[in-house]
Amino acid sequence: MKNITALLLLFGLLSGCSVEESKDAEIIIPKDIKHKELAEPGPMIPPVPAIVLGLKGDSTHSDILSVAWTFVLEGHPALVGISVTNKINEAGDPYYVETFLREDREFTLNVPDASWVEAFDDIDMSGYVWEDKFAKNNLTRLRSVLIDAPGIKEAAIILECKVVAYYKLPPKRTVFFAEVVRVITHEDVTDENGRLISDSRDFFGMASGNGEFLTFGKKIGHIGMTKGRDDIKY
Repeated sequence: MKNITALLLLFGLLSGCSVEESKDAEIIIPKDIKHKELAEPGPMIPPVPAIVLGLKGDSTHSDILSVAWTFVLEGHPALVGISVTNKINEAGDPYYVETFLREDREFTLNVPDASWVEAFDDIDMSGYVWEDKFAKNNLTRLRSVLIDAPGIKEAAIILECKVVAYYKLPPKRTVFFAEVVRVITHEDVTDENGRLISDSRDFFGMASGNGEFLTFGKKIGHIGMTKGRDDIKY
């Protein structure tokens, strides 16, 4: 490996191409990286969380599941955000998920794993359809404790959330900011200190840029590693 690395470095010097050796001497990263501008700009930030949203609904359509763009706002206090469409449908009604979020001001965030990725995609692709997505996708309702919105029993992590504010973002989105008031997990997903065990499940995210679902793969580091810290969770 050392001989190969030396040859690559020598080639870089002879060719005028500057290279940088990684710590494990296995990856050569060119310093003269070239960029290209895409014709259509987009929120290409892979990966983004794959999260299922749970809502109470109403007397006609209860226990609603949907998918929303989800992000972390703060660890202490625990605050999260979601973004959903408020686009009017063909019947002239606003997207029902956004309506229930504004009226009920509470929801669950359910973290799936790769074993039910097809159910996740079906929920995502049938957002405007009034149907029992629990029964359709063989998922189990789980009653929440501090809110009325249901969780999903199969979800390895469930966050019960209460909306503290929301903002309509032109042209067709509403962003909701919420406090996480309760969290439950499957027993083997967190340790005795409540710290997530990353490889306890095949958690996955969405690659924003090509729409692919990807599991997280191997651990490559942690927050605070450059300062000798291993106590940071959020």
